[in-house]
Amino acid sequence: MARFLALSLIFALACGDDDSTSDDTLDAGPTDGGPRDQGPPDGGACSQAPTVTPDDPPDAGPAAPAPTEDCGEPTFTDDTVLRRWPYLQSVSPTTAKVIWTTTGGGEGSVRIRAAGDTEWTTVVADAELFDTVRTEDEVDYSAYLAELTGLSPSSAYCYEVLEDGETLASNLTLRTGWVGAGADEGSRPLRIIAFGDSGNGSPEQAGVRDVFMEDDYDLFLHLGDMAYGDGTFVEFETNMFQVYRDFLHRVPSWPTIGNHEFKTDSGQPYRDVYYLPEQAFREEEQEYYYSFDQGNVHFVSVDSNEARIIPIALDTADRFDDDMIDWLAADLAASDAEWKIAIFHHPPYSSSSRSPNGTVRAQILPVLEAGGVDLVLVGHDHHYERTHPMLGGCIAPDPLSGITYVVAGAGGAGLRGDVNDQWWAASSNDEKHSFFRMTIHGCALRGEAVTIDGDIIDQITLDGCDP
Repeated sequence: MARFLALSLIFALACGDDDSTSDDTLDAGPTDGGPRDQGPPDGGACSQAPTVTPDDPPDAGPAAPAPTEDCGEPTFTDDTVLRRWPYLQSVSPTTAKVIWTTTGGGEGSVRIRAAGDTEWTTVVADAELFDTVRTEDEVDYSAYLAELTGLSPSSAYCYEVLEDGETLASNLTLRTGWVGAGADEGSRPLRIIAFGDSGNGSPEQAGVRDVFMEDDYDLFLHLGDMAYGDGTFVEFETNMFQVYRDFLHRVPSWPTIGNHEFKTDSGQPYRDVYYLPEQAFREEEQEYYYSFDQGNVHFVSVDSNEARIIPIALDTADRFDDDMIDWLAADLAASDAEWKIAIFHHPPYSSSSRSPNGTVRAQILPVLEAGGVDLVLVGHDHHYERTHPMLGGCIAPDPLSGITYVVAGAGGAGLRGDVNDQWWAASSNDEKHSFFRMTIHGCALRGEAVTIDGDIIDQITLDGCDP
């Protein structure tokens, strides 16, 4: 049986995974970077919707507002060396990273002050040259990284970016994370936006952005394929950082790598433009997968591309104990957070014509179930879909014991219009571009799928606390 599985997977690699679509020429490519789909699982007798309706999650009490500070209107000086506008990375309760790029090559720095303070603290940034040989871009530029430390949890700060003393960007706002259920004994909600498959530079990508830009969030989870078609440096500039530049300087982004990002040098541009936690057991796999905490939620980002998953599936003798799945199991076991949320690119359950991804389902899902994950967010398929809570390949008899899977791959790339709801689907939409937003407050997660027109097409309430 193991030998048959190995031969099947090798055959799948030889065949590739079609990612082309007649409706989306910008999303065409020779092959998809994810494991071969193996067809939908046959639910059989376990495909029935649950008969148990869970009680509403317990009320967490009044919700405290997020920390605020009137830093003024964000300003970016014209005719300067600033190229990639500032963006926030790896924000924690006490630290944050501010990144930007310029063509000047001078000394970069960040000035920051806490809410209510008048005194500024200056942090000198590290610089790294990105020349045209490396990026195939039009011009050499330097990337600057300012690591801010000693910050206070759940606090607001004003910051500005300078080069050689000249202000490049000012009146910017940064909010730190916090530990536990909230700032005041569980009172502060966590606000999250998530979507994938956005980065093709289309009017629809801009339209989705315009809908969510006016809202306020604590986290931005990008579910992969943010830089069509090959994840190059230039495509990151034009299809990610330029499109969301007014959003990224105030909301930290936490991505997961998609198949299109993996096409260029095994995702090296992805690893170079993002500054993510380095937690992998293997040094060569740093930033491909990682985890972080915010409030009472533990987040884990997993690489579901075939280059990561297929070797793990072929290791039927379990000779290695330091691969991504080993890391994932240890990471989830070490967390006692009330909520656990996983993000990756390829859907283990999807009602599109490409079918769910069997290799991802077989390799990753048992670890997520054993680790107590409550919610999984994925992209890859260009539609919105939410499953019933799933457990062991079946619809969970008790919703509190299962994992809900959300496909939020309608962020901008062309819709395929190929969804035929399967037995696991609780809701779907393949007619409108959309994003998924959610608020977690205590034991309750309330999520909404919102279209490019601002319409709510699905709502969900989950209970993340142990019964």
